[in-house]
Amino acid sequence: MRRAGTVAGVVALVLVTGAGCAADSTDTPSASSVPPNDMPACADVYVDGKAIDATFGLACVKDEVIVSPRPVRIECGDGRELVFNDLAWGYEGDAMTTTADDDPSKMPQAAVDTCLEPPPGGTTTTEDDG
Repeated sequence: MRRAGTVAGVVALVLVTGAGCAADSTDTPSASSVPPNDMPACADVYVDGKAIDATFGLACVKDEVIVSPRPVRIECGDGRELVFNDLAWGYEGDAMTTTADDDPSKMPQAAVDTCLEPPPGGTTTTEDDG
């Protein structure tokens, strides 16, 4: 069922793209349209201290442009789940930290490093030379 939805989405995208690129079309391309009124502002979804929940990763409006900040999810050695995108980061269920617009990385490197450490008493895997 998921594959059928993906295929339908790709077909719809191709149709919309083809319709917007017609040489004799006088329609405005959808990319330049105004965001819907019911779409939340990114500043309302991504807030320092707000708990990371199911809304993390929702599309939102920033500077009159629709943003789709797809989250990266990493399962940590201690059982927590680190999530981050271009706008914020944190652990599932905990408070988020927003990412500065001028931050070139957008990835919380220290948090990722800590997340990937083995749990207390755990071991790391190493290659055997012999």
